[in-house]
Amino acid sequence: MRPMNRNKLTDVFIYLGLIAVFLAPRLAKIDSFVTLDEPHWLSMGANFYYALGQREFENTVYEYQPAVTTMAIIAFAMFLYFPEYRGFGQGYLSYEKGLLDPFMIKHGYDPLKLLEYSRTIQVLVLLVLFLLLYFLLQKFIPRWMAAFAALFVTFDPYYLGLTRMLTHEAMVALFVLVSLLALAVYFMKDRKFIFLLISGVAAGFAQLSKSSAIAMLAGVGILLLMQLIEERGQGWGRAVVNVFKTFGIWFAVLALTYFVFWPGMWVAPGKMLYQVYGNAFSYAFQGARLTVTEDLNVSEFSLDTTSTGVWDIAKVLLYRTTPFTWLGFLLGIVLPFTQHPERARQNRVLFTLLVVNTLAFVLLIGLAQGRNSPHYIASSYVSVNLLAALGWMSALGWLAERHPLRKMQIQYAGLALVLMLQAGSALSFFPYYYTYRNPMLQTLGWYSEYPQKPYGEALEIAAQYLAQQPNAAESTVFSYYSRGCFSFYYPGNTISFRPYYIDGDHAEDLIGNLRASDYLVVYYANQIQMEKYHPFINILEAVEPFHVIWMDGYEYVRIYKVDSLPEDIFERLADL
Repeated sequence: MRPMNRNKLTDVFIYLGLIAVFLAPRLAKIDSFVTLDEPHWLSMGANFYYALGQREFENTVYEYQPAVTTMAIIAFAMFLYFPEYRGFGQGYLSYEKGLLDPFMIKHGYDPLKLLEYSRTIQVLVLLVLFLLLYFLLQKFIPRWMAAFAALFVTFDPYYLGLTRMLTHEAMVALFVLVSLLALAVYFMKDRKFIFLLISGVAAGFAQLSKSSAIAMLAGVGILLLMQLIEERGQGWGRAVVNVFKTFGIWFAVLALTYFVFWPGMWVAPGKMLYQVYGNAFSYAFQGARLTVTEDLNVSEFSLDTTSTGVWDIAKVLLYRTTPFTWLGFLLGIVLPFTQHPERARQNRVLFTLLVVNTLAFVLLIGLAQGRNSPHYIASSYVSVNLLAALGWMSALGWLAERHPLRKMQIQYAGLALVLMLQAGSALSFFPYYYTYRNPMLQTLGWYSEYPQKPYGEALEIAAQYLAQQPNAAESTVFSYYSRGCFSFYYPGNTISFRPYYIDGDHAEDLIGNLRASDYLVVYYANQIQMEKYHPFINILEAVEPFHVIWMDGYEYVRIYKVDSLPEDIFERLADL
């Protein structure tokens, strides 16, 4: 057997190192918390699995986003952990009513374990995409620098946090970046069909994950335009034909991927597309899904054309990225002005591509009327961080050129230091990571009260604290966001605090559930940010909480013992 040459051995060590560094912060205590939407997605994934088992493929649709990748991951987790679920004949359990959890417990299975399986599978999917990202980057830059760039991107604190929770956005971001980079490789480095195929397949999976991934077409358009200009020497007519031919093949691969990997498209493509894109358009232009608006009415279409929506989204991007990303991004602005001809062309393309992709997602989410949560622009995070990584490499390379005797030490030591600082920024917020706040903006007073709306973090701490109290297994807790975030960690009974309980028409439900409980859990960090909860919180201010949970300098949870609440508290709550 011929010995492995040095280059191949180096590649093996790089890949093994990347795998270890990628997995370690993501798999550590992966079951230590639950976020708001994950219990709902477990229910949707269970329904997806049930539909596959019954061969009812037309029921593999969610609503305004395909979510096929997420639901397929949960279905696979269900196959591994609770395979007989599809054979009980229970039908499709409503995800809004929380029926999956008691059903699983009744049959001896733990919903938290299903979430752990699902999260782990998703991390492995992301690992494959991460390695693909590195593979594509080292087509443009030396492999050690490509490894640095890939790691810098995945150590962005907010993005690192998203990769640990069951959500589409983490996958969408890497699917989009892989697709765009593969297309750039095809145009600039290697005209092999495999790169066009990778780009189209990744784009297809991005669309199967979330309909908002359509924003990536801005980046695709920029690449096609640049290629058209590049080939104009052959004549504009021929250049246009070549570019449209390439786009046609790319789009065909995307469409084929979309069709092949979504069983619903095999039997009811019209229903699938209408549900997804009809709901997406209704949400974006009419402010609500089709179940509310009932139909698409073009005459009522509108966008948030004020600067407020876009600026709010841009502020979140600024606030959740590190100072090292900021500085790297500023250094990256000079990339298009590199003096080396071939490198300058490459840098111009990458710079333009990443900036356009960042802006495309910020504008799409900022202008749409529907919800605009921070994680909807995960693709912007990875693009900004990749550009920042390229900026750091360029700046440290420039510095090293001026000290030729210490060139290697300066460049590689500098990159290692930057990477450690980036990783340290994220790891200091373990286990959530996504609660990271840029210290510079926080010092300036940004989000001085509360940073955005929490995802449910710290509720598991409340559950674990109450689980240590006497007779916890026989007690009942009335908790805001109880499902999953609290209930998966509490041995007793939980009652969900519904938002409509304080609207004035459901006081009887509020008081009845409160009297039936031993503890009341107020998710202060979330509820205090909504004006409708202020009267409720103000009434409780008259009572000293049984326990208060603080985290990262913010008050997150207040716990009250119900039997210690004075009778006048109940009377005042009844008058809300």
